[in-house]
Amino acid sequence: MDVKKLAQDLIPLVGGKENIKGVLHCMTRLRFQLADMSKAKIAEIEALDGVMGVKEVGAQTQVIIGPNVAEVYKEVTKIVGELKDTGSADDNGSGEEKQKLSAKLLDMISGIFAPVIPLITGAGMIKAILVIMVALGLSDESSEYYILNFIADSGFYFFPVVLAFSSAKKFGCNPYLAAMIGGVLIHPNWNALVAAGDPVDFFGIPVRLFSYGSSILPTILTVWFMSYVERFAEKVSPNMVKAILKPLITMAVTAIVSLIILAPLGSYIGSILSNGIAFLDENVPVLVPTIVGAVQPFLVFFGMHLAIFPPLQTIQLAEMGYETVCGPGFLAAVLACAGATLGFAIRCKDKNVKELGFSTGFTALCGVTEPAVYGIIVKYKQIIPAVVLGGLTGGLFAGIFHLKRYAIATPGIPALPTFMGEDPNNIFVAIGTVCIAFFVSLIASFILGGEKKAKYAGTQQEEYASAPKVQDKVETPSEPNTLYAPLEGEIVPLDQVPDETFASGLLGQGFAIKPDKPYVYAPFDGTVIQTMDTRHAVGLLSKDGMEVLIHVGIDTVDMNGEGFDLKCKEGDEVQKGQLLLSFEPEAIRKAGHPDITVVAVTNSMDYSSVTVEKTGTAKAMDKVLTVAK
Repeated sequence: MDVKKLAQDLIPLVGGKENIKGVLHCMTRLRFQLADMSKAKIAEIEALDGVMGVKEVGAQTQVIIGPNVAEVYKEVTKIVGELKDTGSADDNGSGEEKQKLSAKLLDMISGIFAPVIPLITGAGMIKAILVIMVALGLSDESSEYYILNFIADSGFYFFPVVLAFSSAKKFGCNPYLAAMIGGVLIHPNWNALVAAGDPVDFFGIPVRLFSYGSSILPTILTVWFMSYVERFAEKVSPNMVKAILKPLITMAVTAIVSLIILAPLGSYIGSILSNGIAFLDENVPVLVPTIVGAVQPFLVFFGMHLAIFPPLQTIQLAEMGYETVCGPGFLAAVLACAGATLGFAIRCKDKNVKELGFSTGFTALCGVTEPAVYGIIVKYKQIIPAVVLGGLTGGLFAGIFHLKRYAIATPGIPALPTFMGEDPNNIFVAIGTVCIAFFVSLIASFILGGEKKAKYAGTQQEEYASAPKVQDKVETPSEPNTLYAPLEGEIVPLDQVPDETFASGLLGQGFAIKPDKPYVYAPFDGTVIQTMDTRHAVGLLSKDGMEVLIHVGIDTVDMNGEGFDLKCKEGDEVQKGQLLLSFEPEAIRKAGHPDITVVAVTNSMDYSSVTVEKTGTAKAMDKVLTVAK
């Protein structure tokens, strides 16, 4: 993947630099905050090399990249510069006003937590490694253990500082002042007051004493309030002393109000959430991991997992020393995705799909499921029940034996040590969860994942496999610089295509066909130079240098290959009249797309003329277009 080119191609398709109000990334996604989400050209973004899919979740336009997302993010930020993320207190744009409260809330939480996930993961993995080292003989009283332990603990002890910084980026206020306010909540002198337990007041106002180490809601509420204080300070501070007065007002007012009102309020709310989790954990421990195991892949698909789970798991871990709300169910779900993908790959006969299944299945074993979800699971929907069944049974097993996770890390085989803790049997329950989720989904996927023959929705319901042979014209040698009709139907001018990109000739001159039959044939002797995982388009190169794109339907990329049967792969040598792909017109229409097929000479600039010589009804292999140097 050329990450620099991808970034350069991507920015215009989200509306240009001026439309980007903020951008951040998580493990696999670029998360754009756009001034006008309607300007994002979703189908064209999905067609970019390196993009697995696009989701609009709440106020975010999420571009799924995969493991290389950090590299693409760096290239994007080089082009657009350093941007604050949106959802800020000073954002009064019309797009923001139109968003639903729930969408804004999900966007805010995911926007705050996505950047800090690496910190939590890194600290958690150090803790996990320490557990292994102790099991292998390292003394927990040694200096090595002491040093590694406080390195890991620092990620959680100073979490309010980091979270405040991330929250400030989201709320649009000064992140460095926010980090300082986060430091106030964990200052040693404040902790000393909490430890002493003696009544404290501030000019007669009682101050509630809480420990805010690893706090979440106190920090977020404080920084949210600070964003308004900073705006107020900006307005009332004279320009002559603004550099001094603005930070003074912001720091003093925010810190005092936080310690007296906001931080205790956040602690009370956090306690309610923690008690609710503890109630479920004590009374119905089976419920949460079972549900999470079954639905987590769908939350990943819609990009909502970062908005729901990080706050809850962090609160529980801080309060109880372990968490059950996320880790057990996630472990089952991740291994279910891996098992279902690999089970499908084992049975699949298509070499390209098989290779994709094995590679994305292995990635899922390591904890990153987006490539498997977008590359295999959502495209071959018959295996979705296998994913749900594996996650549900694995989560049920985890719940029955009350599986706990002692540190936070991306769930997967490498993160199993995070389930090693004070209960020596816990790791065996984790391994059992892995085995059940993986093998149940693998077997179910193998059974359900047979390649189904798509149907042509005609009166005879002909199978793709019985595609009729093209007439005798196939035997006629191809004329140089000539393109023959790749399918049967009515030839119409390109400007009648209901898509501006094609109609304007931006991708090259050519024609379109309203198909009568759902079979696409090679329009000349040549080579397949491009195919797509969605199987709706083919790029060809003739022996005399003509580059041609055959694109079935408009915006059919979002069908994820459903209703298409690709009969070739990149690098194949093809002969005029050879079947390239079949499609199901009824499926295209049900998806809400026109089935008109575009045939464009993508290197039209290399020719002095591109002439369409036939219009109206045409049979496959009728001579339609010629080019001249």
